[in-house]
Amino acid sequence: MLSREDNEILVRTGPGMPMGALLRRYWMPVVNASELEPGGRVKRVQILGERLVAHRTPGGRPGLVAEFCPHRGASLYYGRNEDGGMRCAYHGWKLGLDGTCVDMPNEPAESNFAAKVRTTAYPCVERGGVVWAWMGAGAPAPLPELEWTTLPLDHVFASKRVQDCNWFQAMEGGIDSSHISFLHSPLDHQDFSVTEALDRASFGVGAAVNTGDRAPRFEVVDTDYGVLIGARRTNPDGQWYWRITQYLFPFYTMPPVGVGEDVVQSHIWVPMDDTHVVNWMVTWHTKRPLTREEIALHIEGKGAHVCDYAPATSDPYGDVRTAANRDNDYQMDWDVHRTKMYCGIPGFGVQDQAIQESQGDVVDRTQERLGTSDTAIIQVRKRLLAAARALRDHGAAPPGQHAESFCVRSASLVLPPGADWVEPAKPLVLVRPTQTLTLV
Repeated sequence: MLSREDNEILVRTGPGMPMGALLRRYWMPVVNASELEPGGRVKRVQILGERLVAHRTPGGRPGLVAEFCPHRGASLYYGRNEDGGMRCAYHGWKLGLDGTCVDMPNEPAESNFAAKVRTTAYPCVERGGVVWAWMGAGAPAPLPELEWTTLPLDHVFASKRVQDCNWFQAMEGGIDSSHISFLHSPLDHQDFSVTEALDRASFGVGAAVNTGDRAPRFEVVDTDYGVLIGARRTNPDGQWYWRITQYLFPFYTMPPVGVGEDVVQSHIWVPMDDTHVVNWMVTWHTKRPLTREEIALHIEGKGAHVCDYAPATSDPYGDVRTAANRDNDYQMDWDVHRTKMYCGIPGFGVQDQAIQESQGDVVDRTQERLGTSDTAIIQVRKRLLAAARALRDHGAAPPGQHAESFCVRSASLVLPPGADWVEPAKPLVLVRPTQTLTLV
């Protein structure tokens, strides 16, 4: 269990909160670049408790500005998307990409009031088909060199969804490798027709389920970018099957891939506020474009992606709320639940969402009881708490400031009993031959 103080540090991400200050020292994914057309419709978003408007000027530059005009608080969602910034529809004030007021047409020509007005705006860059924003103070850190952001766009499929819970309990699900033997598993672990379908969409879950070992042994190794997590299961032949998860500061998780698999997946858990999170899911092929069939698996919602959305609204991220939600029991098939699957909710992604939301808006970790299967969760909590406190108390630089160290993958491998897993894993998880895995 955690103390109430520690739990509050982990879950509170608004302005002035230690975790909010830490997260602002990393680049934030805002929207897919394709969502913003030059001079076109803007999008409401919300990140770290701030209501913002994402837009692309007619000249093509992406921008992110506070939603509400500093004049009288009118929403810039209804404003005019112009070169150089957003113009409020109420009185015509124009706010530049840097937040300065560049035009105030309802004031006399001799007025210098515009020079005294500015609003919140954040610098944006595009990489990997995503618009990223720097919401911290001072000069931006290097953008992390995540492998998928360096590949051609046709190698990558990305989707996102809103979950109605705190960011941290959602992210903890992304580093919890033991739940796959239950939440995502067939009732009959020998039903290979089911596990084959699982593997087509999840890259290795079926192989783990088929070991019959539902109590993996966990080992964790701290790295300069986060935590390398090994979960060991024993195969029927006695060999040790290691599934390796990556945690990268501050909110990236990479679930294990299958042995020899070239398709990798990652989640990004971006807090909207303390009770809502945007769950980005990215799948990429390391060597070639994804095929139409591979993408179809995810569009159909059979894996961790969720692409079946409720009718869109113009609320922040109102176009990525799932059709399956708590109001309809996440479209649970109760007959499948009773006879075939441990959980009859269709699709891994919605299964995870349902369980994470079922924990409540914010988990009270003073009441939990953790076991050895929670080793990775415990370690990630320690790293984040230490980083947030070090920044708050000493102004220490947050971990993960070397862009290239983020260029890693997850993996799986089979080893003889008793063999070390870290050294054999290094060539599998490092993308570039020039890289080294820096342990801390």
